[in-house]
Amino acid sequence: MKYRFATIAIVTALVGSAMAQSDHNNVDKERPLRFDDAYSIAYRSLELQNGFRLDTFNRARPLYNFRSELQYGFAKNKDISLGLESSYNAADGKTRLNVAEFSYFEGLRREIGNAPALGYRVDVGLPVDGTRRGSETRLRGILTKSLHQYDKIHLNFDVNYSSAPNIGERSTTLGAILGYSSPVGYPRHFNTTMLAEFGVEQSKLDAGGVNGWVGIGMRKQVSTTAVIDFGLQSDVFSAKGNSRSPVRLTFGYSFNF
Repeated sequence: MKYRFATIAIVTALVGSAMAQSDHNNVDKERPLRFDDAYSIAYRSLELQNGFRLDTFNRARPLYNFRSELQYGFAKNKDISLGLESSYNAADGKTRLNVAEFSYFEGLRREIGNAPALGYRVDVGLPVDGTRRGSETRLRGILTKSLHQYDKIHLNFDVNYSSAPNIGERSTTLGAILGYSSPVGYPRHFNTTMLAEFGVEQSKLDAGGVNGWVGIGMRKQVSTTAVIDFGLQSDVFSAKGNSRSPVRLTFGYSFNF
């Protein structure tokens, strides 16, 4: 009997370790690029994600952004999260608590044969700084497909809706992102994932066109429960009236409880 219990304990430890080790390969928005994959975090997993972003502009002072998000896998293939975002604007020297965001993710189908994994995410942001009105909602459809054995491509399609747009702004905009992820060092190591993306989105301005950007990034497992991420993005073209960010740096630290 004691050998049976020992075997169960070892298997449980190995499974738990594998789940923790695989977290670097689970891609979430802003960690560190803008696309999602079609998989939720593990069932009953509780994760705190923290991120810092620096936006530089051609004709304006830098903008520093800080974000914390608590994510919980409340059911199989489903998770919810609550995030807070604040920023520091070098132009006026003010720090603001900008948005409280609630997110719901559901994986509709895992990858089977040639059929890709499918999922969707709903994000609802509410302004908390008192300078804006209404809410910002994004519905994102997600597709993930393996290439070869471990490389993956990810397609995200976004519909963004603002309940109270400013004068001269659209209430609804569209966007799309093509993402790519690949483990580095396999089969010797399996603790680092490299990422790349190309994305386009409509300008919020009525008279604006389309904004586009590219990005590269990395997610690395640094312990059984912690992951760091780093991303570099650049706007390759921007609509008339929109600020262009030639360099956008992102750094994050996430850990499971």
